[in-house]
Amino acid sequence: MAKNRKDIENDILIEERIGEEEDYEEYARLREEREGIRARRTRIEEENERRQNAEYERIRNRKAEEARVREEEKRWRSYERRKKKKHPVRNFFLLLLVLIAALSAVFLIYMRSLIQTVDSVDLENALESSISRQVQDDRVMAGYQNIALFGVDSREQDLLSGDNRSDTIMICSINKKTGETRLVSVYRDTLLNIGGGDYRKCNAAYAFGGPQQAVAMLNSNLDLNITDFVTVGFEGLAETIDALGGIDLEITEEEMEYMNSYMDDMYYEIGTEYDEVTDWGMQHLSGIQATAYCRIRYTEGDDFRRAERQRTVLMLTMEKAKRANPLRLAAAAGAVLGRTATSLSSGELLLFILRARMMDITESTGFPTEEDRIFATINGESCVVPYYLTTNVKKLHRTLFGQEDYEPSPAVEEFNEIINGYVE
Repeated sequence: MAKNRKDIENDILIEERIGEEEDYEEYARLREEREGIRARRTRIEEENERRQNAEYERIRNRKAEEARVREEEKRWRSYERRKKKKHPVRNFFLLLLVLIAALSAVFLIYMRSLIQTVDSVDLENALESSISRQVQDDRVMAGYQNIALFGVDSREQDLLSGDNRSDTIMICSINKKTGETRLVSVYRDTLLNIGGGDYRKCNAAYAFGGPQQAVAMLNSNLDLNITDFVTVGFEGLAETIDALGGIDLEITEEEMEYMNSYMDDMYYEIGTEYDEVTDWGMQHLSGIQATAYCRIRYTEGDDFRRAERQRTVLMLTMEKAKRANPLRLAAAAGAVLGRTATSLSSGELLLFILRARMMDITESTGFPTEEDRIFATINGESCVVPYYLTTNVKKLHRTLFGQEDYEPSPAVEEFNEIINGYVE
């Protein structure tokens, strides 16, 4: 049956529609292919760029490392060239520093070995009751290290036992911050409570109870916080001065005669050789001559002048030690340490020796003061009476610690009443 026109037109429309659909599908397929090719091309380009950047980074790092190696080699070659050059000044100072360090080490080892020969005494138990609560709480005194110095004439060469009445009694007060040092002699014939209510010459305390009782006596009578002592025999003083090369001192004709007499006595007592002093005025004294000078007490001024002589010799000796070279200082330490007794530990004693070069003695005086003492015979002994003790203690604290308004403790007030009672 033949198709009519309309059917033919419909067939044509269907064929055209089918053709259009086929063309779109082909277009879509081709478009997808193009998009895929473009994406792959983009990925390839990005990968190539990444690889290229990585290669550039590797090359840059390699060049930086090569530059660092070249710079290191350059510095090393420069160092090698400097090593080959001679620097006499620099090498001299380096050698000097090494020698100083070595000598310092040897000096410290030598000092420690000498310190082992010192008689060591523990004062802790002896001082428990001698330092009053008032003194313990005093903030001003806490800023000072107070040490008792004793000089004894021990014919038996024993500094801690026997009839060792201390010919020299000094209080050495050192400002812990500044190193400023003050010396006060306590006159050996001063009437004080030497312990247990026994009032007599204060130098008897050392003979009766050694340094323990002597330090306790100073603390309780003078309101002090002394926790350490150093005792030196007169032979030790003489040998120390000799090790330092002697001292220069002006003497009178009268002193010269007494010095020769004392040296003659020491020769017969302990066999010490000496040279007589043949002139007065400014003289360069050996150790034994200076020691004899310290012992003079029969000129004008009696024991007060003797104590002053002792302080003078001690100050001149310390000044000489401050200027001494290490070898002389070591020799002096060796001389004195072998004839010393102390409560200082080995470390404290070593530190004290090293600090001695920085200590500056700014004041020196005696106790009791001239205007606050009288002479009296107490229990058959000629004594120096601190009249009044309280006044002397106030002046002592002003001298040592700068305390202008110090008020003595009740214990000192009590001792003052008893001492005054002997002469009123």
